[in-house]
Amino acid sequence: MTRKNPGSLLSPIIASFLIVTMMQSNSLAEDLDDGYPAIVSLDVLNGEEISEHTIISGNIQNELEPISASFELIDSSGTRFFVDFTDGLTLSEINNDWKKWAFDIEIFPTSIGYCSCISKVTVQEDNGETISLITSIFITPDPTTDFHFPPTIQIDIDSGSQWSRQTQMLNFISMDIDSVESGFSYMIAQSTNVKCSNEYLSFPTNSVNFTPSQNPLSVGSYSLEIDIVNLSDGWYDLSVFAKNPVNQEFSYDCKSIMVDNNPPIVVIEGPSTISEGDGYAIFDGTSSFDETWGIQGLTYIWSVVNIDSFSENDTLIVAGLDERTLSVNTMQSGNFEITLTVLDKAGNIGTSTNSLEIQNMPPLVKLTIDGEPIENNGQFILSREATCIIDASGSTDTPNDAGNLRYVWRVNNIPTYEGSSREFSWPEQVEGDFILTIEVIDDDSESSQISILIKDGSTDTAMPLSIIVLILSTIFLSYSILNMRKQKNQSDIPKWS
Repeated sequence: MTRKNPGSLLSPIIASFLIVTMMQSNSLAEDLDDGYPAIVSLDVLNGEEISEHTIISGNIQNELEPISASFELIDSSGTRFFVDFTDGLTLSEINNDWKKWAFDIEIFPTSIGYCSCISKVTVQEDNGETISLITSIFITPDPTTDFHFPPTIQIDIDSGSQWSRQTQMLNFISMDIDSVESGFSYMIAQSTNVKCSNEYLSFPTNSVNFTPSQNPLSVGSYSLEIDIVNLSDGWYDLSVFAKNPVNQEFSYDCKSIMVDNNPPIVVIEGPSTISEGDGYAIFDGTSSFDETWGIQGLTYIWSVVNIDSFSENDTLIVAGLDERTLSVNTMQSGNFEITLTVLDKAGNIGTSTNSLEIQNMPPLVKLTIDGEPIENNGQFILSREATCIIDASGSTDTPNDAGNLRYVWRVNNIPTYEGSSREFSWPEQVEGDFILTIEVIDDDSESSQISILIKDGSTDTAMPLSIIVLILSTIFLSYSILNMRKQKNQSDIPKWS
């Protein structure tokens, strides 16, 4: 593993987890690889007023018939009308693989009542994706009555954009029957156990007024970026209000969002040192967490960088939702940076780095002479005229170093030979006993050695003086004892006169 700038490597990987594709239009869909999304159309004008029994016609175009299809009328009080027309779809046109289904929706204003309604057609495709078409219509049971209509309002937030960090993009649909520009405001409050449960009977004076950006391609489609950097993490209800400046009537819509402004807390548990070749060093990031949102949805990105090297090809990167632990091979010694970056669903990033030293292990030297093992500080007797086989090929090291060992033989600490084994005879210009050393060196310059004493076996060795004295003393003592016994025996024989 080798050295590279971790930031340059991690940036594109982290960015790939942050890419979110959003389509801001009335017909919401995702373009999938297996075909085009469904096209939904409705034979009603945006902002149309309906005052009598009306049949609204529509079409769904796609390659396959949808799994479900429904029509809904919604205002601030909730759903005013709903019909599932899946079974009422009629195949009206076939163009190769492209098909068109027709449907009709009956509207009875007297049953629905006065309503500044959002009409919503929802289609679920065979792949599970949903497409919605949203328009504004006004229901008038009695057109002769001077009813004061509030504007329509509908927040457009899908499940993926519920996570909010630093800012919240608010997209919504709104229209006023009087063709005037509505006044808009919003409120953000911490959610209760029942989200978006507040009912507003009067216009809230503490709401924040704003002027939204209007989508030039879609009438009645607006957007606003809201600063939420000062909010603590948690669930919030985002309410948007639209007020008719002529009649002062208002409507509102609410969606819950998950605010996550703080990065995850990253915890790495693992060794700081380990011996080379000692299996795998295990690093555990399962204790990392988001203080408010727990561990669900966290993405783990590990990087291992050898800070002793500068190659661009040897940095290890592992990423994924389930990559909570990392195994580092210890076959190569060196100093490494183990970095864990944790990414939450809102895009916050937390990072922690540990150091790991994989300590190089020196070779284990083994020496045999004529096939017999000999230990460090041992002795071997060699006649000057004889030869022997000195062999250190049985020396061992970790697998990554074992194939690159060097063997250096020294006589009285003077390098003389190289190689794992050879035939050996008494060195020239060496008169007496000498020290033979074998040093085994790995490719990291770590080494071990064995030294033994080689004694000359071709000359008689004089008996040590102490042994000579001991032998002479023993002989003298034995003679004295025998002489004393002889004298005693002679004194016991009777004498004759």
